[in-house]
Amino acid sequence: MQNILITGISGSVGHYLFDLLAGDVRYHLYLVMRRPEKLRRDLSRYSNITVLPLDLREIPKQKELLKKIDYLVWIATSWGGFREPWRVNVYPLFRTLRTLDPQRIQKIIYFSTASILNRDHKPVAAIREIGTNYIRSKFLAHKILQYNKLRDKIITFFPTWVYGGDSTHPYSHAASGLLTLHKWLKLLKYFTFDFHFHFIHCADIAKLTKYFLENPADSNEYVLGNEPLSVGDFFRQAAEYYGLHTSFQIRIPMGLLRGLAALAGKHPWDKYCLKYQNFVYEATNCRKMGLESNVDTIYGVLKSLNNA
Repeated sequence: MQNILITGISGSVGHYLFDLLAGDVRYHLYLVMRRPEKLRRDLSRYSNITVLPLDLREIPKQKELLKKIDYLVWIATSWGGFREPWRVNVYPLFRTLRTLDPQRIQKIIYFSTASILNRDHKPVAAIREIGTNYIRSKFLAHKILQYNKLRDKIITFFPTWVYGGDSTHPYSHAASGLLTLHKWLKLLKYFTFDFHFHFIHCADIAKLTKYFLENPADSNEYVLGNEPLSVGDFFRQAAEYYGLHTSFQIRIPMGLLRGLAALAGKHPWDKYCLKYQNFVYEATNCRKMGLESNVDTIYGVLKSLNNA
């Protein structure tokens, strides 16, 4: 039996990953959760699961356990606050990596964000000056990982726009917003602007995580996302899910949106995103890896989110 330590298991991606791994007797799962009650599963059914009710900053103190870990999956992240992104996204990760047994650990899957990359999959240097604390913490972690002694065993995921959740899985941040969008679709379906992006469902991220735990990787870095969409495509497909159809769309100039963002006093990072416009990458998804997916379209995503 191999030991897998997982952080962030109580989040949306974590719940889907739990469903894939918990019943697999080849693995013993060590689940780090500051608040175990947030995991919506009956753990008494499983003999191969150990809950560690710890803050991330306490993980490096578990030295005896860390020496026995074969796989590490680091999903946990902090989105906001001033100091919290650094305390969660940077320091505990590297202190934990330092404590692992380099001879025993086989793979480390670390979750970053595609937001720190440009179209050529290179870190955006301007993040140092204009990034939010969350973005800058992910940028710094990625930079330091390049020099870590375990770097050859580290696979970094860069998820794009992440949707997920239903009656048995917590909703991702983006999914919560998408569920409230339908009331505006009668109007939004008539508009588009020159902004492109990828998306991926948490269930597919979980499938890819399991796949790369169990199979060789051709690279140490993967941007996770389905085929890119324009905002107009997104509005139109979402509207069609709700039975709303349109025969035309009005293109809104990006200059107008950037001007409105300036008047609204948006964060410099938001302004940068509007200027950059096309967050399009050579993305990896379930289909490309030979895995099935029924949530790789906006229709499929909305159907899954509304499965209450």
